Amino acid sequence: MIPRKGRPGKARQAHEHRRAFRRTVKWRTGSEARISTLKRQYGWDRTRLDDLDGARIWTGHGVLAHNLVKIAALAA
Repeated sequence: MIPRKGRPGKARQAHEHRRAFRRTVKWRTGSEARISTLKRQYGWDRTRLDDLDGARIWTGHGVLAHNLVKIAALAA
């Protein structure tokens, strides 16, 4: 979608100031940050396994490694 130029209308401004909208934007930002971290630190940028099943396994291992690091940090 191409962003519009200028300020949003009154109805759109009211929608964007709602708590649910702001919470959703924060959730999306956090999700994208988590993906970026996984790509940089846990090898998500390139799978070493072939085909879709291999990519799923590689992704799962990256998520597992990330979660284990988080758990270890909380336990320490």
